[in-house]
Amino acid sequence: MLKVLKLESGGGGNLSMNLSLEGHTGQICVAIWNEVFQKLTTSDEHGVIIVWMLYKGSWYEEMINNRNKSTVSSMCWGSDGQKICIAYEDGAVIVGSVDGSRVWGKDIKGPGLAAVQWSPDNSSLLFALSNGELHLYDDQGNFMMPVAVNGINGPMEVTTMDWFAGTAPRNRPVLAVCYRGGMLLLMKNCIEEDSILIDTNMTTIDCHWNHIGTVLAVAGHTSDNTNVVQFFTAYGEHIRTLRVPGGTMRALSWEKRSLRLAIAVDSFIYFANVRPDHKYAFYGNTLAFISGAETVTFWDTVTNQSWVNHIPDVIDMYGAEEYCIIATVNTLIISNQQGIQCDAKTVNVSMTYVTINSKAIAVAASKESFMVWKFSTPSRSLTSEQLFHPDGSLLTANGTAFQDDTICCLACSDSHLLIGRDSGTILLFSLLSFKRITSININSRPYKMSLNSNSSKFLVIDQPGCLHILDTDMSNNISVGQALRKDVWSAMWATDNPHMLAAAEKARLYVMRDNEPEEPLVMQGYLCKFKELEITTALLDNLSDKCSPQHIVRVEVKSLRDTRQLIEKVGLKEAENFIKDNPHPQLWLLLAEAALRKFESENAVETAEAAFVRRNDYAGIKFVSRLNALHSSALKKAEIMAYFKDFDAAEKIYLNEDRRDLAIALRKRLGHWFRVVELLKMSANTTDAHIKQAYVNIGDFYIDRQNWSGALEYYKMSNNTEGLKKCYMALEDNESLSKLFISSPRTAKDTKLKQNDAELLDSKINEQPSIQYIIQLKESGRTIQAANMAFQLANVEASKNASPLRIKKLYILAGHLYNQNPGAAGCTGAEWWRRGAAQHWLATAASPMRPDAALRAAARLHALLPALHPAQHRAAWCTIASIAIQNRAFDLASKAFIKLEAMDPAVFENLAVEIFTRCRPKDAKGNRIECPNCEGSMPEWVSSCPRCSWQLETCAVSGRSLHGSHTLWCCRVCDARAPRHELVLRHSCPLCHAELA
Repeated sequence: MLKVLKLESGGGGNLSMNLSLEGHTGQICVAIWNEVFQKLTTSDEHGVIIVWMLYKGSWYEEMINNRNKSTVSSMCWGSDGQKICIAYEDGAVIVGSVDGSRVWGKDIKGPGLAAVQWSPDNSSLLFALSNGELHLYDDQGNFMMPVAVNGINGPMEVTTMDWFAGTAPRNRPVLAVCYRGGMLLLMKNCIEEDSILIDTNMTTIDCHWNHIGTVLAVAGHTSDNTNVVQFFTAYGEHIRTLRVPGGTMRALSWEKRSLRLAIAVDSFIYFANVRPDHKYAFYGNTLAFISGAETVTFWDTVTNQSWVNHIPDVIDMYGAEEYCIIATVNTLIISNQQGIQCDAKTVNVSMTYVTINSKAIAVAASKESFMVWKFSTPSRSLTSEQLFHPDGSLLTANGTAFQDDTICCLACSDSHLLIGRDSGTILLFSLLSFKRITSININSRPYKMSLNSNSSKFLVIDQPGCLHILDTDMSNNISVGQALRKDVWSAMWATDNPHMLAAAEKARLYVMRDNEPEEPLVMQGYLCKFKELEITTALLDNLSDKCSPQHIVRVEVKSLRDTRQLIEKVGLKEAENFIKDNPHPQLWLLLAEAALRKFESENAVETAEAAFVRRNDYAGIKFVSRLNALHSSALKKAEIMAYFKDFDAAEKIYLNEDRRDLAIALRKRLGHWFRVVELLKMSANTTDAHIKQAYVNIGDFYIDRQNWSGALEYYKMSNNTEGLKKCYMALEDNESLSKLFISSPRTAKDTKLKQNDAELLDSKINEQPSIQYIIQLKESGRTIQAANMAFQLANVEASKNASPLRIKKLYILAGHLYNQNPGAAGCTGAEWWRRGAAQHWLATAASPMRPDAALRAAARLHALLPALHPAQHRAAWCTIASIAIQNRAFDLASKAFIKLEAMDPAVFENLAVEIFTRCRPKDAKGNRIECPNCEGSMPEWVSSCPRCSWQLETCAVSGRSLHGSHTLWCCRVCDARAPRHELVLRHSCPLCHAELA
């Protein structure tokens, strides 16, 4: 019998197609599906092969083949659907094309064939022989190599093979080979021998990868003839075991998106819903989830904005309050609610599990250790981290982290940390003192854990899906082994009630209060948030990078639904009595708002006030007090409309009551200044000052959105000088800005002040130089005096060993000021540029960079060292010596130490002896260049040829020696040079910062 069934869309069990295909005369042995061309290929016990195709709702025989010699043991279509390989029990192999033509045939001598698989690129075929050997052939039938299989115990008969054909990381196994004795072999390819061998402890029947190759489902039966399906990761880690009722299980198959599994048992087909373990985090109002192979999407579920970040190889993520932590292969990333990276840390060991709390403390764990990391925030710039063994002992730098009982999950609150281990042991730590409090064993491997809002209880979901709820005070845990619920795959505590949690059990959602479940709800999506008696879930299975509000489902708990029904159908008094028996701040708020809507009813306002008092809502109490002070029922209604954010209705009531002043005050509080202007123009008591103030606020509104033209219009209407200045400067309208300055009433007064300032400046010109005096000299037109003062100030700063960057800027400033009046007496402009260049290379050499770049900077500093102030010489020679030793340029280091010994023999003499007794003063071999003058070979970092002393032009960006003047750029101001490709991302000269021509 051969049937084709089609299920109705939507996940129901009804059939939209149930067709019998007639053509076989014996038992069906093999059936495979060609996804590309939508064709079905079947074979029976007599060796008859039929290819079926669907045409106008009916299935027809497209091709029939009967070899009449042997039975087909296995068939496989290539990943592109173009070729099919048919393997017979007697060793015959036939490869045919999708159009029915035979490509090639071959007889493989030996015990016969058991299974066949195409490689993902369709370039080779893997055959499993009846004796368990694996042979690899190319796509033309030529033998390539035997595949090494080591460590297989028991029967060697291969029941099935599956070679994942999709995209996968290079280090992830993609080939699964199942042996009837229960051994499972996972391989990356057929060449490498580092395969993974797993004992499933059952007789295997079938196995298949899911659609992305991350989970392998293996079907079989145990020694007591129980049907089970075991799920493994691609690396061989056991995920979960599914028990299947019935008699003989024969096959299984994944749905296209791997959200369901079809299992054949006797004459039944069982369907299992599969919940993928999506990596996601919900914090604040933001949902972060993996939206692609190398992308993470951050979606604000309130504003519906989303940001997509390139973050490859995400292993785990978790969020709390303002931040979430994302673990990749070698990095821990802290992101805020807009996906902006706030902090990051490189780790040497791949962190498998992460968690975070509202105190900006993150915990990341590998299998053998865990780290507590206090990351930086706007209120805490200092960071710290500590590494620990799974038992809580400190992990030293030289200590080994290998553990037999490895970490399998973790969770934390603001005060406690839970570490779950493979043996079933759960360790409880204090995050405040970081002391181990106690441990407990639940006799099963924990899968997920979570602490409640006050850290008094925690939940544990173990590997079989049993839910345990335990006290952090371990003395209260009497019956640890008893599970509260079974078949649970996710659970979450309420953030505002330590006694309530939501548990996802199969396709149902249970809300539990003090371990007592309410009536179940239909579970949709994945748990995100449980707050204010409302559970937020996300439909992650249907979510891509395009997010919409339909992907978020919010479910109210029973007490909230019951209270709403009591208010609507019975009355406020009965609802109040119900809430007293089931108190919660959200229920009191619901009652208060319902009473405000019915404020004209008897005692409604008093009921609202009592409800606000019960929930400690001071703002609500003040609002009721303000209502009681109003004597007009209409004005009370307007205030209530404004409370419920129906501002248009509130304004309408104010206007009807001839209280335009209250309407204007309301719009002012809301910042609706455009409406304020409209209302002011309608009022008879409006003054110009009121209108101008509104115009100023509209201008501020536009400035906040950087709409300078819009702001300019309203600032002109309000004669706001400060606002006009901001707009003209932002629009770079210097002409209008100068006119505004001239028309200013303070201009005449400022002219007199300038004359007085010039006299005062002349009296102070010989005092200590400063930036303020330089600015005043420049503004008064005395640029040469300003240049000289900048030069003096640079020398003063250099004598104090100030920052080289600051000193460089002063020399460059002096050079620019001198260029505005060249030919004057004093120090030449070229000398100032030279001194600025020396400070430039001193700052560059002292900054962190690659060793080869640092050596070039040190060489340029060595050449320009006479241009430094004498007070800087010691620091410069130390910098040169340190960089030269790091790069094994011992000749340059020797020159530096000669100078340093002359300066301070007591400090540097012994150090020089220790270094140069080990290493000769000769530079190590490295990249070399040819001198353009004498054609001699020299290191690429030197500034002059050692043979002919030819001075080389150097790049002002990288410090490299320059060749070929036709490719060079030269600064018009300071004569600095650089290759043009080094300036692609620059807008100014790297030395004098003049704008690039």
